Amino acid sequence: MAEILIVQFDNVVIIEDNHRNYYPLSISTPLSDLIIGGLRYYEHVALWLMNLGYDVNIYVVTRDYLARYWQGIADSILSKLNLKYSVRYIHNIEDISGTTLWIYTSLIPQIDVLNKLIVNTRTEAEIKCNDKVLLSITNGRETGAKDVINNCDLPVANGIWSIIKWNTELLRSNSKYLVKIIGDKTVDSDVSSNAIIDERAGNVIAINTIIEPLTYIKGPSLLGPGSRVLPHAYIREGTVLYMNNAVGGEVKNSIVDMHSLKEHFSYLGDSYVGRWVNIGAGSVTSNLKNTIGIIRYMGIDTGMIKLGSIIGDWVKVGINTSIMSGKYIGQGSSVIGLIRKDVPPFSMCVNNDCERFRIEKVVEVYRRFVELRRVHANENEEALIKAVYEASLHEPPP
Repeated sequence: MAEILIVQFDNVVIIEDNHRNYYPLSISTPLSDLIIGGLRYYEHVALWLMNLGYDVNIYVVTRDYLARYWQGIADSILSKLNLKYSVRYIHNIEDISGTTLWIYTSLIPQIDVLNKLIVNTRTEAEIKCNDKVLLSITNGRETGAKDVINNCDLPVANGIWSIIKWNTELLRSNSKYLVKIIGDKTVDSDVSSNAIIDERAGNVIAINTIIEPLTYIKGPSLLGPGSRVLPHAYIREGTVLYMNNAVGGEVKNSIVDMHSLKEHFSYLGDSYVGRWVNIGAGSVTSNLKNTIGIIRYMGIDTGMIKLGSIIGDWVKVGINTSIMSGKYIGQGSSVIGLIRKDVPPFSMCVNNDCERFRIEKVVEVYRRFVELRRVHANENEEALIKAVYEASLHEPPP
């Protein structure tokens, strides 16, 4: 496909767009590293470039404390597959020479769409939807562009709910490019002969995964390195187990980031689960209102009738906990009971009766969970926990 391109890029810069609408996940994760469609945002960009035969530098522009601590915290599926690419996290745009592609995270990274955009775009051009810039190409550092193209038919993200909305479709459309690069849908995985793999609606990709007996897995799904699907699990379309996860029960159109567990029978639907999360036995996420009405997130009309929970990093969900649709659990919190309201970061809650969780205790719980998972604590992760704690004091939800 490389021959269809008019422009040759020296650099690709990914810029966070409206990170406040991705609260609370955005205070502990650059938007470029949120997972959608099976991969982190920047991985889709890297995968696209690989399929074009490109070898370019990817820069991620994020907030200062994330630029300082993020490198080395979140692993990458593409790295685990020994695929070569370069990504660097920066706070300020540095001197970047040569032709540069600027991608704003409001643009859903659908590879088929990116191919069409680039073939129809010249250097010094900018693609917008009304006042929102989605993509531009420049010959130097400045992002100002000569030609402006208005296109509101593109897949666009407006907030964390959009990740849930687009997750299954992006996984379905981009998985063919991942399979093309890695050469197979099952890589170094142990799949029980008693497991049922249903690919009528999309690929089931398993990378260094254990799929135990009597499981039912529907595509499109991605089961990442070090993950385990437990017996009798029902893994439905849009499920992403990114890395080192263990999951039982029922999961549907949900993203589970690194080192998180949902081992027991329960339901996780249309939800996002951050890193180092444990979901206790019998705990469920509601993704549908009894009125079948539109769900609001942080008071914002999402236009969606199905939206589950947004569960931040380092959260612990106690047994038999029920989380109402469209609610978030902030980073480092510990909750149990019936959660009817959003839970601020670093809270201890029984039902919605909450008190502040001391930062020393949050770090201690992280270390205990790391020991339980039989891995080593990450100094950058601990520094990030403390930085996020401070950020949460000064960055309330929008």
